[in-house]
Amino acid sequence: MLHAAEVFPLAVLTTERLVLRPLTASDAPDVHAAWQDPAFVGNAPVGYPYAGADLPTAVAWCTAAIERQRQDGRGIGFAVEPRAGGRLAGHVSLFNTDWSARTAEMHYWTAPWARGRRYAAEAAAEVARWALTERGMERVHLQADTANTASRRTAQAAGFHFEGVLRSLAPNRAGTRADMAVYSLIPADLA
Repeated sequence: MLHAAEVFPLAVLTTERLVLRPLTASDAPDVHAAWQDPAFVGNAPVGYPYAGADLPTAVAWCTAAIERQRQDGRGIGFAVEPRAGGRLAGHVSLFNTDWSARTAEMHYWTAPWARGRRYAAEAAAEVARWALTERGMERVHLQADTANTASRRTAQAAGFHFEGVLRSLAPNRAGTRADMAVYSLIPADLA
């Protein structure tokens, strides 16, 4: 049985330009459209179940799967929405949370219609700051395929520190294995 301290609370975070909030059924069409984007599919890890997934899967993900992950203590997901309104701009989540070590891994994506505005970096920085300062995490880290320059630039723009490369870590869609760049943030980095 999980203790309340081992579950992220439902939260709405704001930045100067963004609202980060729980996903809802109304986000499913935009989530589905983002999942069909060739850049999303091409950069998704082999076996990632949502790359190219159908609309009913997007509805289930927005309404149940992300919330189940939170309730099970494994992480939390946020819809990224411009404060000025408009379509869903992306998603950022914490997952693989280890409450005893106080660590979590981060994942993010930006919808094709919202790219080039640095929304992912702004959202990733805010979620990491929240996890490290308000939720007691000691480390938030992420991995990006070394060939995915957009994701690597996002990590750096969000303030994550490059730690190194895990060679030949993950199978990729080209039928080879990808080297993964590792980035992290710890509380001392926020000072």
